[in-house]
Amino acid sequence: MPKTKKKDSNFLISKYFLMLIVIFLFILVLSFFFGDSGLIEIVKAQRKIENLEISIKNLEIKKAKLEKEIEELKNNPLALEKRAREKLWLMKKNEKVVVIVKNKKKK
Repeated sequence: MPKTKKKDSNFLISKYFLMLIVIFLFILVLSFFFGDSGLIEIVKAQRKIENLEISIKNLEIKKAKLEKEIEELKNNPLALEKRAREKLWLMKKNEKVVVIVKNKKKK
């Protein structure tokens, strides 16, 4: 009789040990996917990096256009005059400015 008790107790110990291993592996898998540095967070971070890189490229293009415009305004007095007329409503002597106002009435 003592041998069956020993076999039963070994079986129970191995069963609990196996269950403990399964739970541990389950927790590892969950942390791999959903943890702070898990796979899902890594994918989100990569998408954010891609979006930021696109934004940087767009801002660099805009910066290049603005630098070109600055150089043109520094070197070309006619461009400076045109810009001043458009933005600051400046005009020459004996010059009239006509402002056209559009009606925004809905029918």
